[in-house]
Amino acid sequence: MNTLRLSQVRVLTRQDLYYAFHSTRGLLFLVFFGVFWLWMFSKLAGGSAQWLANPEGSFVIGWLFDPQVARSLFTDRSATLSAYFLLAVSTVPFFVLFAASDQTANDIGTKYLRFLTPRCNRLEIYVARFLGAVILISLAYCAVTLVAVIMASVVDDVNLAGLLVDAMLVVLSLITYALPFIALMSLCSVVVGSAGLSALVGISVYVVVLVIVAVVGIRMPDVADVLAYLLPNATKGLIMQLQWSTWLQALVLIPVYVLAYGFMGWRIFKGRDI
Repeated sequence: MNTLRLSQVRVLTRQDLYYAFHSTRGLLFLVFFGVFWLWMFSKLAGGSAQWLANPEGSFVIGWLFDPQVARSLFTDRSATLSAYFLLAVSTVPFFVLFAASDQTANDIGTKYLRFLTPRCNRLEIYVARFLGAVILISLAYCAVTLVAVIMASVVDDVNLAGLLVDAMLVVLSLITYALPFIALMSLCSVVVGSAGLSALVGISVYVVVLVIVAVVGIRMPDVADVLAYLLPNATKGLIMQLQWSTWLQALVLIPVYVLAYGFMGWRIFKGRDI
């Protein structure tokens, strides 16, 4: 009987977090994540993001993303925090697809699932592994956002209260945007049963779908728009505007992706031979 006991989920989630901070996969993610942001912050520390608030910089942002994004991010906001957010949203898929690749894959591959199932059911394991990945990634983005806020308060001439409100929206937006990708890796992790292969499959699927959408979009833009909804990138345009109104709109779509990916993964995991 797959009932969900919260006490068991809490124990499994704590175990998953402990494993994440002591496993090769978890440490590699934290090292790569930390090195990447250390390098990016070294570039932003000199106030280089101020250029993006100029007309030339806004033109570049509008050309690469959308004019609305340029207006929303770099009008009456900290340029440093906005630049950080732009970089963070753009790199979320690849960091999250790697960080969340080993949810149930290691349990399946090492037969550890046989040890767990007499003590807790599969639904509890599946949910706890997902929550463990969510907490790990959320903590990582909270930490780097805190650094970005401190840097912005020193580099930019901005109101501290407004900066803190923007920082709260930045954290919520990043975590919200990451959730469907974590759910996608719940599915990939179950399908292949190997952490390394799970990361490879997740990143490959993401890149292949992006390429297909780009190629189809040349001749059939309407079809490409529909195919684009296969990936959580469909919410990116809303998330990147960094407005409470558009964040709430994205919040309506996020559960659809999480439930769709999560349900498909659960159906496979429930019947997976161990």
